[in-house]
Amino acid sequence: MIAFRDIEPKGALQGALLAADRFTWNLGGVFQWICNICLLVMLVLTAVTIIGRPLGFSAYWIWPWTMVFFVWLSFFGFFAIFVRLKDVRIDFVANHMGRFGYPITRVVSDLSALAICSVLLWQMPTVIATSRGFVDGAILPGGEELFRQALSIPLFISSALIVLTALVDLGKMIVGLPENITEHHPEA
Repeated sequence: MIAFRDIEPKGALQGALLAADRFTWNLGGVFQWICNICLLVMLVLTAVTIIGRPLGFSAYWIWPWTMVFFVWLSFFGFFAIFVRLKDVRIDFVANHMGRFGYPITRVVSDLSALAICSVLLWQMPTVIATSRGFVDGAILPGGEELFRQALSIPLFISSALIVLTALVDLGKMIVGLPENITEHHPEA
């Protein structure tokens, strides 16, 4: 990321926004690590299944836990992708819109993220209340199964952090701070 490393804040508000921006950026790195750990666990469980079957070993709990880690990977990755700017870029549209292209796409992106994540957070009580029971076969060390609500919690955490990130970016725009940009495009 380039933006917050090259900027000296002019005033307390800019300093606070840059600090919040740096916090969400660093938290995005933590979420990337969580996603990598989820992927590693999925790969290990799948490898155990592939290697174990010819040897006569099969554990019915491996498949449910692989699916749990896949869901968690996706939901934790929701925030990591957004804050670390690995989502789809629409620079070609911004370039064709002239000098207002980047500010317009910045506002549209942030407002879209706010709208989507606000709806997800608004639905959180309903989702938690209706997610009853357990994840069949996802056995915990004590012998009980994983509560079904545990699947949704990472989504709501990511949604709340995306709302914070979008609000910080809109605040940065209002006080004249530039948009965060990646040092390279993943497509390049």
